[in-house]
Amino acid sequence: MYRLWRGGGFAVGAILSGVVADLYGMRAAIWAVSAVTVASGLVVAVRMRETNARRAPRRP
Repeated sequence: MYRLWRGGGFAVGAILSGVVADLYGMRAAIWAVSAVTVASGLVVAVRMRETNARRAPRRP
């Protein structure tokens, strides 16, 4: 499942950045990619939880 979303993101990102670059120029495409990356990081920071947290070692 992870590879499906990752591969789909590569394809959609390439098409989106190409369309934005054609319509508005390369600088706008780079800003668009940056904005999507920041938005993705914020979503992960807010929505995702650690499911395999390492436990601190017990002190004797």
